[in-house]
Amino acid sequence: MEGSLEQIAGRTFKKFLRKHTNNPFKAVLVGILITIILQSSSVVSLMVLAFVGAGIIELRNAIGIIIGSNLGTTFTGWVVAYFGFSFEIEAFVFPFLAIGGLSMFFFSRDQKLYHIGSLIVGFGALFMGLDYMKSSIDLFAQNFDISPFANYSPYLLFLVGFVLTAIIQSSSAGMVITLSALNSGIIPLEGAAAMVIGNDLGTTITVLLGAMKGSKVKRQVAFSHFSYNFIIDIITLIFLFPLLELVTKIIGTSNPLLTLVAFHSSFNFIGILIFIPLLGCLLYTSPSPRDRG
Repeated sequence: MEGSLEQIAGRTFKKFLRKHTNNPFKAVLVGILITIILQSSSVVSLMVLAFVGAGIIELRNAIGIIIGSNLGTTFTGWVVAYFGFSFEIEAFVFPFLAIGGLSMFFFSRDQKLYHIGSLIVGFGALFMGLDYMKSSIDLFAQNFDISPFANYSPYLLFLVGFVLTAIIQSSSAGMVITLSALNSGIIPLEGAAAMVIGNDLGTTITVLLGAMKGSKVKRQVAFSHFSYNFIIDIITLIFLFPLLELVTKIIGTSNPLLTLVAFHSSFNFIGILIFIPLLGCLLYTSPSPRDRG
């Protein structure tokens, strides 16, 4: 994807992206909306790494999009809590692969069309890989027995949530496991809330792995993502009980599942309010997207 983007991204495309992410508020809003549509912060984060690596968007804008994706991914929890809905990716992945593959075959002499086809194949392959991972995780979640951790303190359950999400590389799957355990009465609401905080931090490992052998600016994006989540999650863990009590009073519902997803959305929203002003400070300190060495 990154190689194709670098080949086909003309000045108009770059201006379009920069125009819609040219300040912290816009960048965060784009991150929220894209993640709600795609229902995967991992997809958005990996795509942002590709855009940064191709020199299309700047570091500050990339961080804003990823911060927004943190809040956007909580939408999945709301959907699961209300409907138990699972989005099927396969329905549109194979047409992407077919269209992209045929474009590469028939337009091999036209460099622009060839790279567009390559981009479509890369996009489809990214979703297919995540779909295979999601299918495996769904089976894992159904058979994962969380009862041995039932009597753990919330702070130990935070570590359980972090390790679990870091291994399966999906905060959505971690959220489903946590919601299932809470719904079955295996763990209390406080323990589930701590696990969700751990899930939120564990999902940053996906981006760290994606940027491990990448350029300097991609590693900066990944580290900024981890640092942001680490700060917000530790603060939330410290104020776990008063924040959870406040959310419970505001929601005013006896449904613990809705309370949990509201808690997840609330601390990510608070994090955005805290960090949006700080993103502006990166305007003069962040490196140019041309610095990819």
